[in-house]
Amino acid sequence: MKAVRYHQYGNSDVLRYEEAPVPEVLADEILIKVSATAFNPADAMLRMGVMKDVLPLALPFIPNVDVSGVIDKMGESVKGFSRGDQVFAFLDMTKNGAAAEYVVCKAADVAHAPANIDLQDAAAIPGGALTAWQGLFDHGHLQSGQRVLITAAAGGVGSFAVQLAKWKGAYVIGTASEPSFPALQAMGIDEIVDYKKASAADVITEKVDLIFNLSPIPSDEVTKLLQVLKEGGTLVTALHPADESAANDLGVHVVRMAVQRNAEQLSHIAALVDQGVVKPFITERLPLSSIASVHDKAGQTRGKIVLHVSDNL
Repeated sequence: MKAVRYHQYGNSDVLRYEEAPVPEVLADEILIKVSATAFNPADAMLRMGVMKDVLPLALPFIPNVDVSGVIDKMGESVKGFSRGDQVFAFLDMTKNGAAAEYVVCKAADVAHAPANIDLQDAAAIPGGALTAWQGLFDHGHLQSGQRVLITAAAGGVGSFAVQLAKWKGAYVIGTASEPSFPALQAMGIDEIVDYKKASAADVITEKVDLIFNLSPIPSDEVTKLLQVLKEGGTLVTALHPADESAANDLGVHVVRMAVQRNAEQLSHIAALVDQGVVKPFITERLPLSSIASVHDKAGQTRGKIVLHVSDNL
């Protein structure tokens, strides 16, 4: 099969579009013929070796943790799926990924793809939507009627978080730059803070129940956000942490999260997509061969970039 691999850690020029073996399928696994994958900043961090002490990779390595596609083969113990099913998944970051014509993964991580959007567009959903779901609901315990601040609201995670928070019945404030305002307004966001003109900590006057930090701002700026939390409120951060002693002084909670694979949650999200409640915010669609240029955009993207692998599924 054709795949993108890197044989050493480094800049985007280590990515090679080359022949690679089709992976073998174990009893509890599914082989997916890939329709599309999507870029995650974590893919670039893994390639650079930033996380190699925590998440060591067996090189050469195929990147990309988001996938949509069609089941090509199943292990003998797999239940609930059939060959030809359209599926999507958030993959194990330490295993070969979806920047290839085929990828193998545990059946427990796979869900049926939404039926009402293009299969390739479904690749934009898994990692971002799961991070948003888990940050808001598993860690943040967001409830209807509460106020939530989402930083980097137009990003690959933030755009899902805005839509899920509105679905839950929350009042949603987001930070973004002006070019993203129309897209966020279409998602139903209640307030937008232009982070290029002011800090959310300086302009939000009515305190919030939850902050979901998705911005790569340093820890001192994350800590500054704590002042806009109600007493007993929570800051969930997917990036840099806040100072816990400062949180204790203010009577608020801080949680640092890392997204977990969860096919049941993906199925819930797929249902919301089919109901028209949630839509992936896709800003670019490119061929897989453009992957190096996409990696060069890490930290500078809005929404999701989808990389097409097979156009005929």
